Amino acid sequence: MYLARMKLHQLLSVYTSAVIKVQSLIRGVLARRLALRRIMTLVEKARMDNANKMKRYAWERGVWCLTMLQSHSRRKNAVTLVNQLRQQRRREAEVRHAMDSRNAAFRRERKLYQRQLEEFYRQMRDDQDTKKQNEAKILQDKIRLRTLQRRLKNEEIKSQEPDKVLEENLATDNWKRDWLAKIEVAVARTRDHYAHCLDRPANRSEKKTRSIARKRIKHRVTEVLARADSKNIPMERNEAGVIARKEILHMIGEEERARLHDQMNKAFTKREHDKEMTRIKDETAEREAQARAKVYAVSVLSAACRRWLARKRVVERYEKKYDGEYHAFYYVNKQSGDVSWTKPKAIGNFDIPVKDEWTLLRDLHNFPYYFNASKIEMR
Repeated sequence: MYLARMKLHQLLSVYTSAVIKVQSLIRGVLARRLALRRIMTLVEKARMDNANKMKRYAWERGVWCLTMLQSHSRRKNAVTLVNQLRQQRRREAEVRHAMDSRNAAFRRERKLYQRQLEEFYRQMRDDQDTKKQNEAKILQDKIRLRTLQRRLKNEEIKSQEPDKVLEENLATDNWKRDWLAKIEVAVARTRDHYAHCLDRPANRSEKKTRSIARKRIKHRVTEVLARADSKNIPMERNEAGVIARKEILHMIGEEERARLHDQMNKAFTKREHDKEMTRIKDETAEREAQARAKVYAVSVLSAACRRWLARKRVVERYEKKYDGEYHAFYYVNKQSGDVSWTKPKAIGNFDIPVKDEWTLLRDLHNFPYYFNASKIEMR
């Protein structure tokens, strides 16, 4: 009996040590499995952080590339505008130089003409002054006509705005970029506000917000534990609470983002409507201005044409001749035959051209010479 009892004690000790050994092995396997899952969780989190960093880097890279493209486009537009302004100033300088040279040549001719008149025909100074006034009037009418044409051309050039569609697209992109930046700031601020309300609420509204958020977190904890059980992942309730809190904060941020996106879409629709209304008003004003300019130009041209036709009819009725005895001009009416030393008032500041021919005259000493009444020259 004693030996059997001793044998039984030995078998019991061996069985107990074996059970303890098996339990330690099982606990070790479970601990290693739990540690491996924890390590895999940390690795997955690190991988997600790296992926987010790569996305943020790609987004910053895209923003930088877009900024460079915009700066290049603005620089190119500025260079084009500067070149156009330079060409316009060069053309204006050429036109100004041509007008100055023409005026200088006209002044030289006028001085020579005045010297001839002062030397030979002092008594014709009044008629010559009248002729100069007529030429000045014609020149002023031409200048007015050129000024009107230049003004219409400048208005057409101003109305043609280059790259207007590109500028509108850039403005729209900048507007959307500002809105997206505001949305990101608002989402981050909302998440921080809810985190602050969950941690340290300061007033009654924040406490109310905390209670609502806690209800959502509590409901989310159940879903997190259910997901962990479905994937055979051992998880404590505290860990599930931390994950549920992060998910709820993320969901709150996404809800705020969706609300702000809706607000942005409404603002964009209103902005496009305002732009369209402004464009319609500008086009209407431009058409009205062009119509007024056309009416004014037609009225000016029609008045000038009527004056020219009336003056032409009057000039065709009269004839200007030179009297060699009195050394003066006289006017003959071809229809009635009337003769007058004074110019008809219907001609105005203009004068009738004299026939270009040389006439034989004699001076006070009875010396013969030839005189051209049209050119006011003598030989």
